[in-house]
Amino acid sequence: MSLLSPTGARILDAHDDGVVSGHAAAMARLEADGLVVREGGTCRMTRDGRAALNQWRQQNGDAPAPAVEMILPKLPAAQHEAVVTAAGRHDQLVPGRDDRAYWAGERWFRGPTLRAVQAAGFATTFGQHGYSLYLTPAGRTYARQRGGIDVHRRRIVILACGQEKKPHPGFDEYGSPRAGYPAGELYTGQYHRSLRLAADALTDASLIRIMSALHGLVDLERPLLPYDVTIGAPEAVTPKRVAEQVAGLGTHDADVIFLGGQDYAELLRPVIPHLHTPLSGGMGEHRGRCAQARDYAALREAWWKQAAVLHDEHAAC
Repeated sequence: MSLLSPTGARILDAHDDGVVSGHAAAMARLEADGLVVREGGTCRMTRDGRAALNQWRQQNGDAPAPAVEMILPKLPAAQHEAVVTAAGRHDQLVPGRDDRAYWAGERWFRGPTLRAVQAAGFATTFGQHGYSLYLTPAGRTYARQRGGIDVHRRRIVILACGQEKKPHPGFDEYGSPRAGYPAGELYTGQYHRSLRLAADALTDASLIRIMSALHGLVDLERPLLPYDVTIGAPEAVTPKRVAEQVAGLGTHDADVIFLGGQDYAELLRPVIPHLHTPLSGGMGEHRGRCAQARDYAALREAWWKQAAVLHDEHAAC
């Protein structure tokens, strides 16, 4: 027999993205039964919760009638603006003084506002040492309801690095290497450039990461010196380091496409199980498919729909 009451089943079914909200008494029962767990100010469905919901569906045929979406109460002005501002950004960052937005002169919010938004469950940090806040599914729901913004999961693209690179910049008078190149400019090979052009068409630059055989995941602005390392070499990035970087990127709450070869994909897939890899065949076929993705919006949207399905399938496991 399922642990779920009809009310509990309706709540879980209406929040199948994993972040659960509902009447306080019903939420307390779900938490006591181990079907949801509280993480800060957010309740998240557990594996037992998903199993109970699936059992309910099997026993009762169709899923319970979905509850009417609860309209979230409006936040105080500063908190409201923080969530809506984040929803208008591709990376869904809630900008504070520790973020690049502050130094760029963009809109940012003070510590008390950030802490309040996080406590309300509308934003969270990624990784063990995360400081920046990003919207949660609940935060996106708030932005849609209260800000009229059609915001969905972030769309992250990871692409393989390349063997051909710019020359070493040389050394200064003290024997130290001169400043490196931004990662987005370091790799010069035609194959990497074809991947990059497709990535630029697929998402915003702030959501593109290069999978470097030496450094792991790097953003386009990170300065790098040329190197000669391949996946599997003793000095190559370790799976543990890649796992830490993936956690810091918050890929569990994003649709993710990877462009590149299988050796890189195999390093990423254990920590991004919903990774969508639309390229197959040899490098020539990869380049041709990337050219199509660059030119045809319909193909790009098809890739993102496939990535979203993979995310939902793995989130339900």
